[in-house]
Amino acid sequence: MTFEELVNEVMDVVQDTTWDAANIQNRLNRALQVVAKGVLLPGKHQLSPPLPELYTYDDIDTVAGVAMCNLPTDYQRDVVQVLNAVNDNIPLEKSFTKFLGDNPDQVSGAVNRAAVYGSRLLYRDIPATAETLTVHYYKNPTTMVNSSDEPTCLPEALHRSILVGYVCMQIFDLIEDGIEGRKINTEYWTRQFHEGLMDLEVLVEHDGTPMYIIDLEDRL
Repeated sequence: MTFEELVNEVMDVVQDTTWDAANIQNRLNRALQVVAKGVLLPGKHQLSPPLPELYTYDDIDTVAGVAMCNLPTDYQRDVVQVLNAVNDNIPLEKSFTKFLGDNPDQVSGAVNRAAVYGSRLLYRDIPATAETLTVHYYKNPTTMVNSSDEPTCLPEALHRSILVGYVCMQIFDLIEDGIEGRKINTEYWTRQFHEGLMDLEVLVEHDGTPMYIIDLEDRL
């Protein structure tokens, strides 16, 4: 669905002139960001999977004498691999606390292990001169602006249930705030959104690993 079609779909459902196109546009982009970042799946203790179309990689430069550097500006979630300048894999510690506990000494030397903390990459050892690292990760989705823009990172079959569902769920929660009894419309669109998330888990494997080739010789 195009951005215009998504906006019109929400407006047709809500039928409340209080919610203009600009407001709905902002909420649709917010919905896309939220789902791409990961939403707790209904009845499960796990997040919705990263969207394969958002997988990318980029180079970052360490800072001489400093134990951390910023990840790429479009980084959103799940650093899956870090390589040094000669394509050696830098082991990633999943637990930031464990990383600090296992590596308390900030020794000068080439980067040989790392951990992600927020939007930064922390590492040991600490390079005396700047190094270039290649980081594989999932980026932020592109913000929809024009009427013809589409949320291509999300399977088209789920545009309505996930994006329209999320926005309508939020809007009806505000509209029905303070009413006595059940919030019928809020409940309905919450179900639509949750069903979309469950469908997303089927279409995109939660533990899927992005495919990339580091060295052609490794494939032979």
